[in-house]
Amino acid sequence: MIQRGLQRVIVGSALIIASTALLPIAKQTLRPIVRDLSRNMRYLLVSTKEGIEDMVAEVKFERMKKQLDKDMLIEYDGEVEEVKEPIFH
Repeated sequence: MIQRGLQRVIVGSALIIASTALLPIAKQTLRPIVRDLSRNMRYLLVSTKEGIEDMVAEVKFERMKKQLDKDMLIEYDGEVEEVKEPIFH
């Protein structure tokens, strides 16, 4: 029992000493990686947002165009005559 408790204390102390030495190194190494990842994620989100906004605008335009075409057809009740002579000479 005492030997097992002593092993735990020794292993725990070694981990604490190792972590105090490794944390600053890991922090310096990971900081640029996290910064680049954050920048790339921000770019991806902005690009995706712009793409979605473009698609929404195109859909709205197409709907508006279809509605205008439909309205123009409803307003014109006359018959369309086929022109047999050339318009331009």
